[in-house]
Amino acid sequence: MNDVIKAFDNLNTGIVVSSPDFKVTYVNQRCYEIFDILGIPGLKVGGDMTQCHKPETIEKLKVIYREFAERKKKVHYYTAPSSEGLLTIVAVPFYEGESLGGVVEFIFESWLG
Repeated sequence: MNDVIKAFDNLNTGIVVSSPDFKVTYVNQRCYEIFDILGIPGLKVGGDMTQCHKPETIEKLKVIYREFAERKKKVHYYTAPSSEGLLTIVAVPFYEGESLGGVVEFIFESWLG
């Protein structure tokens, strides 16, 4: 597992892992850098995702997480414009037994060369 965390820590793609109740459990360095570039405050391990998202985004996330928990959806993705270019965010659930264990979000940047 240590090798996986080391790989995630050094990946040039933003990664955020959250619990089913929106608690942030992991953030890699690139994700912090992306949020700094975009001027989005509040992202931190142990924090709540509501601190770095607009209320309407949290409402959308609640629906997505519920669909993940009910296994109605296996992946969710969307694009978002930024001052640096287009972001593609891909959210993938993981499970602990039959229950939703959390969600991993990958943030891909179009401005990467």
